[in-house]
Amino acid sequence: MQPATGDSPDRCIETQPVGDTFTCTTINDALSLRLLSVRCQESQTQALVNQDYVQVRVQRDGSSLCFCVCDGVGSSYRGDFAAHYLGTRLVKWLDALKPPDPSLTASATHLHSHMLAWAGDAQTHLRHMPLPPETPALVGEVLAELRDSYGSGTVFFAGRIDCASWSTDLSVSHPTEAFFCWMGNVTARLFISADQSITLGGQEQGGQWSTAGGLRGSLTTWNIGLTTIERLIVYTDGLQAIEHTLAELDDETLKARAQQLLTLPGSDDMTVLDLQWLHKATAGTGRG
Repeated sequence: MQPATGDSPDRCIETQPVGDTFTCTTINDALSLRLLSVRCQESQTQALVNQDYVQVRVQRDGSSLCFCVCDGVGSSYRGDFAAHYLGTRLVKWLDALKPPDPSLTASATHLHSHMLAWAGDAQTHLRHMPLPPETPALVGEVLAELRDSYGSGTVFFAGRIDCASWSTDLSVSHPTEAFFCWMGNVTARLFISADQSITLGGQEQGGQWSTAGGLRGSLTTWNIGLTTIERLIVYTDGLQAIEHTLAELDDETLKARAQQLLTLPGSDDMTVLDLQWLHKATAGTGRG
């Protein structure tokens, strides 16, 4: 895929930094979206920002969808900053790609270079962000050292899906093209059919992107041509305890299970992006 200039998308959906997010909407007559993002117990109690960030963009003509799910690294300096910064940049880059993809290697090389350049720009912005005025001097010195030496870090799973037909009949004559990239332990399940899925990402030691160090570990890129696509579920590690049931949970049950996870020791921010392509028999019916 090569960069191209196109119209701005008519839909942009993203999580909010403060507070929790739940969105369930129909993108068009063939695609529905569900997005849940809940801050951990500590963040809710102390009114802290969400370390997870999601952005989804859909082209005006419905021909492509781009997304990124980021999980800020808690041990870094302000992981929420890296999550929002990189998520926004990745979606913009993916949105500018022009299918079909003649060279995955070229796309991967371009993305690697962009991510290194983004790190330098992000670190400059981060250094100009003041510490809270009530921060004690000694704590401020420690935070400044963490910021300068380690920076803000995030793991992510992002992708672009191009559809040859956006009708509710999924038996299209031309394959759907998908391009995915990821670092770290954000996991995706790509459903070819209701009972056949491919698991991508989810590597505990899979690396991360850092404003101070650029790419730490391996960046994985992958594209695939599909005759059909049923569903894509992308989630952060805060939901690992219920990951095998995510595809089965209706909206209210999903929210209830997330609240239950908040009561467990060491609960983490939890986010799931659920994209479902609808058959004629189910178009417009929702999940229950």
